[in-house]
Amino acid sequence: MMNSVRWSIAALLIVMLAALAAGCSGKHKMVAGAPDWVNRGSGAFKDSGARVFYGVGAVSGIESRSLAMQSADQRARADIARQLDTFVTGLYRDYQTSTLAVAGKSPVEEQHVDDTLKNLTRISVHGARVIDHWRDPRTDTLYALARLDLEGIKASVEEMREMDQALRSHVRDKAEEAFDQLNR
Repeated sequence: MMNSVRWSIAALLIVMLAALAAGCSGKHKMVAGAPDWVNRGSGAFKDSGARVFYGVGAVSGIESRSLAMQSADQRARADIARQLDTFVTGLYRDYQTSTLAVAGKSPVEEQHVDDTLKNLTRISVHGARVIDHWRDPRTDTLYALARLDLEGIKASVEEMREMDQALRSHVRDKAEEAFDQLNR
């Protein structure tokens, strides 16, 4: 009886691992004839020495060309916002760890830091610019490419007067390191 339970558990684990591997191995469907940025997708990239976030938005089924473009643009910016959330969360955790190691900060101050960094994400996304569009002639899907560079994020940090000076310094000093981790 014990052996059959072990075999059942082992079989279940094998099926779960196979399903997980199949789900992870699925690649982005390549779009024939599309610019490289459509097939590469979004992410944190080094581009000609600059550290940039690219967001790709796509929309189909909207008859109005201007509404389709607005929707694709907003989706590209939202894509950058998701990346920035990961980036800012990493900076926040690193800041939290370093401040706790130096001198235990109260939870109220940590909450303020968290709110300030979330505000940084909102401000930075507004700095993202849509730099390209492409329409797939076969599917009539409109793609938009948005770009936000790390230097723009750093400039936003410098302009945030409500941000604590220690946090501002931390973000400025650790931004490239956090970007490189996200890039990997």
